[in-house]
Amino acid sequence: METLLSTYPPGAWAALLATGVLIGLLAGLLGVGGGIVAVPVLLEIFEFIGIGEPLGVPLAVGTAQASILIASVTAAGAHWRAGTIDSGLVQSWLPALMAGAVIGLTLGPLAPTWVLTTLFAVVAAGLALKMMAGDRLIIGQSQPERPFSYIAPAIVGGLAAAVGVGGGTLSTPTLTLFSFSIKRAIGAGALFNLVIAIPATVVFLLMDRNTPGRPFDALGDVALFCVATLSLPALFVAPMAARWSARAPVALLRRLFAFCLAVIAVRLLLR
Repeated sequence: METLLSTYPPGAWAALLATGVLIGLLAGLLGVGGGIVAVPVLLEIFEFIGIGEPLGVPLAVGTAQASILIASVTAAGAHWRAGTIDSGLVQSWLPALMAGAVIGLTLGPLAPTWVLTTLFAVVAAGLALKMMAGDRLIIGQSQPERPFSYIAPAIVGGLAAAVGVGGGTLSTPTLTLFSFSIKRAIGAGALFNLVIAIPATVVFLLMDRNTPGRPFDALGDVALFCVATLSLPALFVAPMAARWSARAPVALLRRLFAFCLAVIAVRLLLR
């Protein structure tokens, strides 16, 4: 306990718990993984305790992915019980989404960080405009025929895995481009967060196992204390937020999602 307190001061505990509440809200209400919130908070905490950016970035992304994994279990379960997960849609997206995630996890560390963040920010900004436009901006009344139907989920999986955010952040607005209702898209996004977070967490747990200079609770590139502190409030908040999402007006959900994407785009571009 003394080591824990000396490593993570009370202010860090408070910041992690508050971030966990927000992760739960995003996962349940909008099907957004929450990594875009957790990563900058974790970077600030790691820098405060003396871990610079070269070590702190993979540690923050890996810790965020593990937190998304735990929060997504309860969020996806709540959406399933609420009937907002379309099994046919999930089955059609899963193979290409998982393939894209594997490619993103493999190639992401090789690409310059500014390229990935700029690309993600531009995509997020474009999808935010789409969410604001609603049904006035669509590509088609249904997904394209195979093999073209694999393109969108592969891109979503690759970008989300490479940047370290939940799959639902991009999958929900992308699905609405093909006339899927936002509630069906949010339900599927909650499950896609889980699908991408599982392999991502495994990869980060295996990375940098013997690298010095990281906190005592780090297993690979996952800080276990931070995961627990982020996940605890998210576990309680995500199911409640999922139930709210099933009953919320469609227009409200669309505006909230657009606002979330716009904030993500601006934050990434400024960083």
